[in-house]
Amino acid sequence: MLNNRYKNGLNSTPKSRLVDKKGPFLNERNLALLGLVFSLTVISSKIFYENSETLQKLFFERKLITHQVITKNGQIMFTNTWETAVRYSSMWLPLFCGVFATFFTWMCVKFDSYEPGINPPSPLSPKKYREESGHTFHINYLFSVLVGLLSTSYMYYKGISIQY
Repeated sequence: MLNNRYKNGLNSTPKSRLVDKKGPFLNERNLALLGLVFSLTVISSKIFYENSETLQKLFFERKLITHQVITKNGQIMFTNTWETAVRYSSMWLPLFCGVFATFFTWMCVKFDSYEPGINPPSPLSPKKYREESGHTFHINYLFSVLVGLLSTSYMYYKGISIQY
């Protein structure tokens, strides 16, 4: 008599839910997973042990402060941040404007082309598109980089910043 596994005969394939999956429990994948869990446990316990004092202060120590103190400290922080940004604006503002000018003219050139990014291909296009046209770097994209460099150098030369 056939058991429930072989309903269609002895030569039929048993149902997958009734097949016993036999194999070693400790195979390469399970061993790697076990090693990963063990190493993460060791690392996390070491981090917890080293920072237990800081964690206790973080969770169990509370300071009661008024809204006026928070507002005053926030105003001091904002003022300090703004003064620092203004102090170094002669360095970051020309760079920001040059990168923005390059990006804007690059996008104008790209979207003004017959097929954007393909005809003419941008320097960032895949190699097959650049080889089809016969050019590796079109003058239009060189112009957009030149616009960014010139605007940055002009702003550095004139010393343009957001000093008030």
